[in-house]
Amino acid sequence: MHYREIFKYLPQPALLLDQKLGVVDCNEAAFALFGRAEKCAQAGGPAPAGPGRSAAEAGRARCAGRYVVERVLLPWLREVAEPFVQGPDHVLTVERPLAGAFNDERWFRLRLSKINPEGSGGGVVAIITDISKEHRHLDEIARLAVIMNSTEDAVLCMDLDGTVRTVNPAFSKIYGYEASEIVGGSVFVLVPFGVEDEMRDILAEVGRGQGVGRVETMRLRKDGSLFPVSVTYSPVQAKDVVSAVSAISRDITERKTAEAALRSSHYSLRTLLNETVMALSMTMEKRDLYTAGHQQKVATLSCMLAGELGFDPVDVEAVRIAALLHDIGKICVPMAILSKPARLSHGEFELIRCHPQNGYDILNDIPFPWPVGDLIHQHHERLDGTGYPDGLSDEDILPGARVVAVADVLEAMSAHRPYRPALGLERALEEITQEAGKAFDKDVCKALRSLVARHEIINEKGEMRLCPCV
Repeated sequence: MHYREIFKYLPQPALLLDQKLGVVDCNEAAFALFGRAEKCAQAGGPAPAGPGRSAAEAGRARCAGRYVVERVLLPWLREVAEPFVQGPDHVLTVERPLAGAFNDERWFRLRLSKINPEGSGGGVVAIITDISKEHRHLDEIARLAVIMNSTEDAVLCMDLDGTVRTVNPAFSKIYGYEASEIVGGSVFVLVPFGVEDEMRDILAEVGRGQGVGRVETMRLRKDGSLFPVSVTYSPVQAKDVVSAVSAISRDITERKTAEAALRSSHYSLRTLLNETVMALSMTMEKRDLYTAGHQQKVATLSCMLAGELGFDPVDVEAVRIAALLHDIGKICVPMAILSKPARLSHGEFELIRCHPQNGYDILNDIPFPWPVGDLIHQHHERLDGTGYPDGLSDEDILPGARVVAVADVLEAMSAHRPYRPALGLERALEEITQEAGKAFDKDVCKALRSLVARHEIINEKGEMRLCPCV
């Protein structure tokens, strides 16, 4: 009686089979497990498990469990038990999947033991353990192992002190070490001289539970060659405690080579663009000897003003190119008008006023990475709407055009022209200051006064001289 009570309340599902493998008895754990199976619906529906069930609910669970045991479980058991009964072994343990009893396939560990194997009247005790969760974990580990072994990135797992524990096949391909040569050794054999502190800092940070992503650095191969890598470090945690570090590194040699080639190509293109712009600017100045150097001086002064105003370097470059070409449209104006040593007639002045539009038309189809055409088109516009060619005002005028406008007026007034002598820096500053906030942008005028106050713009022998601080 005592042993029957033990059997009845075993925590694991257990069945007692006779010599012909018929069910003699099932314990409560078996009824509880299989009473929750999907097939129980055919026996009146499953009963809720756990304490506090009514006698009727418990009875339905037993009924449902017996149905599943007899219709599903027993045939599954006999596939293993029949050869076991006829064989010499007294105990057998196997792991098998069971389908048809639950919504999903379950895995069970089945342990069979013969009763009175040497005598008569024996039978078999079957103890069943649900190991589905363990199998799912093993399946997940297997999937992760496939991913780890098939990736082209080097995967390394190490202790917090840098001792290497595991590597994947790609590691050997990238670093040149076989697994047996690196496992148990230090990750620092892969770290070049001078980069050790970086590695120590990363290990310390990951040890505090912080991942470190996409670190681009250098590493050493077994043959001593250096190569660039991008590495992501992640903490490996167990029960909220960081126990190890995983490092996934990618050889970025090809990317770095491509980036270097792109930089070289970009530099060549920028050089070509700059030389082309300079050639266009010189073409205009070779044609008009009276304004030789004007566009270069306006470009330098415009860059100084843009820098003082805090322009982005990209915008400063746009201003420089536009200033170098701001008078390119005068190539359409007859030299007799450009070099006339007397006051221009109304018609002649109108031809001069067309040069911003002419410049825009000449350059508009060139695919500059900046709005060079628009800056040239607007460099004679004024905030109060009195400029040309479109009479724009206020915010309709680009910031870069406002800078070039002030630089152009300052240089023109400070230099000699066929129709008048140089007016000088002081006179030019006086006129620009009077128009600050009216015709000219007040912030640009303020920046100009700051440059003069710091003697980056000076009056030397009656001419304006630029002394930019580089």
